[in-house]
Amino acid sequence: MLASPKALSSDFHALLRDTPLADCFAFWRSQRAGLAVPPKSTIDPVAMPLHIIPFLFLYERTAEGRFRCRLAGTAVCNAFQNDPTGRHLDEMILPGVLASRARLFEGVVERALPVAYGGHVAEPGRTWVKFRRLMMPIAIKGTEADGIFGMVIFPDFELRKSGPKLVDDSLPELEAWATPDDLI
Repeated sequence: MLASPKALSSDFHALLRDTPLADCFAFWRSQRAGLAVPPKSTIDPVAMPLHIIPFLFLYERTAEGRFRCRLAGTAVCNAFQNDPTGRHLDEMILPGVLASRARLFEGVVERALPVAYGGHVAEPGRTWVKFRRLMMPIAIKGTEADGIFGMVIFPDFELRKSGPKLVDDSLPELEAWATPDDLI
């Protein structure tokens, strides 16, 4: 892992510990270069750890205030058996959880702070799958946060040709926001 032991003391870092999410966060943090949020131009796949690339995603907040997926890694597409690129968050999330997910997406952009969270995800008629996600603000069109760069992992299932198969039901719903100290 790329994260330092000092950086793993908060609740936020506890959710990243011993996962590839810690490497993704370390990469994002290294691209800030003294800025509150890194510009999208610094999110270069050539510079990031190769093992995180299939699990990455990128969303932009549109002028209408919706979040549109601009990029989804191959592991994300395989897990959900579709490519979310070009689709809006409100088209992909079940109505019962849309408000809580939208609150997290808006919070990342408005607060310009990362969040780690986990829970269950499914599409209608699909198996519920546990996940853990890291979302970090980026600046797509200027210098202010207007996008989200992040990573999702599925710690409790194996991907098979038939799709996700749940193998453990122990991951609780969770959420932890980074603090300014976590960004140092």
